[in-house]
Amino acid sequence: MLPTAWQAVAYADVPGGGTLVVLGLGPIGDMCARIATHRGHRVIGVDLVDERLERVRARGTEVLDLREHEKELAETVRELTGGRGADAVVDAVGMEAHGAPVAKMAQAATGMLPDALARPLMQKAGIDRLHALHLAIDVVRRGGTISLSGVYGGMADPMPMLTLFDKQIQLRMGQANVHRWVDEILPLLTDEDPLGVDGFATHHIALDDAPGAYERFQKKQDGTVKVLVTP
Repeated sequence: MLPTAWQAVAYADVPGGGTLVVLGLGPIGDMCARIATHRGHRVIGVDLVDERLERVRARGTEVLDLREHEKELAETVRELTGGRGADAVVDAVGMEAHGAPVAKMAQAATGMLPDALARPLMQKAGIDRLHALHLAIDVVRRGGTISLSGVYGGMADPMPMLTLFDKQIQLRMGQANVHRWVDEILPLLTDEDPLGVDGFATHHIALDDAPGAYERFQKKQDGTVKVLVTP
């Protein structure tokens, strides 16, 4: 998880004194906010789960509740950034984005299909709806960068290519290249713990309790952000 968040912030390429908006404050988004703050950037976190918003706010990060600002999120961010918009955005949401209920139904349906049938459906059915990505495109300033950490599985949804071109947006994404970032991360895993890694897990459970923890995380219950499983 830490290398994934580290890469997401590195790919965002926030300029000195710049502003990073993090969409989604689950484990990856939360850690992205910590890393960016540690690097001296201004961070604005966006989510709609009370516990996640408070957890990030408690570390001094500005937060916006999507339930209050969804229709004018870009306008709010521009107001907070002198009318420019965010220098960079990390999309840590992906295909489970709020506003994409079709994704949930498709995932449930493919779970009942043989792998040979489910795989092409998930890849090509166009079920993602790209909700968080469209928000990111709206929020980022002209010439800014969007770093995709959230995963999009479908291939049929159209991308707003004209907007991306017109705003000169740089889009960076991909699975974490773990070995690439190890030498930069290790010096921060010290007793001083600047990223709050030691206390990052919200729940510590036995292996037998893992199925219930997956369900609570998926349903965003009981303040579940990161679960540490002890065999």
